[in-house]
Amino acid sequence: MKKTKQSISLIQRKIWQECRRIKDKPIVDCYTCNAKNLLGSNKQLGHMWSKGSLTCLLKYELDILEWQCSRCNIWGGGMGADFYKRKLSEIGKKRMNELENIRNQSTKAYDFFLTLLEKYSSM
Repeated sequence: MKKTKQSISLIQRKIWQECRRIKDKPIVDCYTCNAKNLLGSNKQLGHMWSKGSLTCLLKYELDILEWQCSRCNIWGGGMGADFYKRKLSEIGKKRMNELENIRNQSTKAYDFFLTLLEKYSSM
């Protein structure tokens, strides 16, 4: 019997759930403003760069994901400049350069996502 492939959108939903699980902590404050103890729809996992501008290599990269309030993530467009500045101070210029270089690379999304899901599921 032939094994059917999972749809890429299903794999991405599973990866996103794993990202949220890995990044979660008991008390979550907004990464880009002073909002404290985020809950419910006000607790959103935001990207340093617009998700739409990212290749599959960075869409679920843990180094560019942080919890944000809905004001920053939605209405503030992710507060990219503030996010970048804080992240740069945390991970350093070398890692930031690596991430920026990855933005220009591409790969086969389906295979990459399967590998990433396996990696994150085991964390």
